Amino acid sequence: MLPYIDIPPLKIYGPLQIYPFGALVATGIIVGTIIAGKRAERLGMNRNLISEMATWAVVPGFIVAHLYSILFYFPERVLEEPLVLLKFWDGISSFGGFVGGTAGVFAYFYRRKLPFWPHADAVIYGFVFAWIFGRLGCSVAHDHPGLPTDFFLAINYPKTEHFDAGPRHDLGFYEFLWAVAVSAYFYTQRNKPKFTGWYLTMFGILYAPVRFLFDFLRTADKRYAGLTPGQFAAIAFFFVAIWVYQKRKSIGELLGPDHPWRPPNPDFSKT
Repeated sequence: MLPYIDIPPLKIYGPLQIYPFGALVATGIIVGTIIAGKRAERLGMNRNLISEMATWAVVPGFIVAHLYSILFYFPERVLEEPLVLLKFWDGISSFGGFVGGTAGVFAYFYRRKLPFWPHADAVIYGFVFAWIFGRLGCSVAHDHPGLPTDFFLAINYPKTEHFDAGPRHDLGFYEFLWAVAVSAYFYTQRNKPKFTGWYLTMFGILYAPVRFLFDFLRTADKRYAGLTPGQFAAIAFFFVAIWVYQKRKSIGELLGPDHPWRPPNPDFSKT
């Protein structure tokens, strides 16, 4: 059993405070953007485009993450306070973030007339490292408590208004460990040529089953037909990822340090 570590916010001035969760998420965005940019450059693409694209991914990612969370996990709040839909800081869902972020990335590359798949692989390569910091933020906030357990990685939660004190699953911490493992795996594959779309689809294939199983350990998430909104999303993500994986593999467009992306003209990657 692991101890419950409570990190208080850092007081700056008056009511201004920096919370560990927010600081770690911001760090993840910066680190992920840097890693994705370096990856893009190594694959023959313009790294500056990745930095520009980050805003297109982050903003819609947070918006859709919030809307997904409120509409599917807390629909009763919309009836009580419709303006909660505009409080984008009040509750987010990772699957909503994936959808919004991916849509933003697609829109950006469509607008710039750049191919989606090779650039998306560079983006997702950096994202898994950013995910480490994001889920580390969830770990220190302890905002994904699970069921009571005697598992050796359980967190010894204090008593709250919702449950008694004792060891519980911490789903944010488990996903942090998953992110570390997948980041390490992607790192070991960095020099091997892969078909375009491999990293993006592999992320979905590796994440969806784990998230589906983890959600059975959650405490009070809203359920429909016995499954959480996250589990329904995980099912969809998994089968879509498998389908796209097969489609991209059949195309066979390789990408890697020894198989860099070739722009249509010499100046294309500099735009």
